[in-house]
Amino acid sequence: MGKKVKILCCCGAGICTSNYLREEIEDRLKEEGLSKDVVVNLCRVTDVEETITGGNIDLLVTTVEMKNDYPVPMIRALGIMLDEAAAKKALDEIMDNVRKIMAQ
Repeated sequence: MGKKVKILCCCGAGICTSNYLREEIEDRLKEEGLSKDVVVNLCRVTDVEETITGGNIDLLVTTVEMKNDYPVPMIRALGIMLDEAAAKKALDEIMDNVRKIMAQ
């Protein structure tokens, strides 16, 4: 595979929900054998712009609605918090994006 992928998870406070999101993503990355190729970081919604600009981020994953457009793909992964089927769909979308980024 290609480059190491940097995912940024954000929620309102950058603590509880984004941490849960990171854990779910990291568990799925392990299942897929991709955990060594991906770094998952956390931030608050208010810090997204600065973090993306300065952090060389490849993918933004959020549980909240974002008002701005960013120069990286963004996935709204609220489904991870809802039920098993919605969580699987959100994680599938995240993994698809990770593989696309790695292939670049």
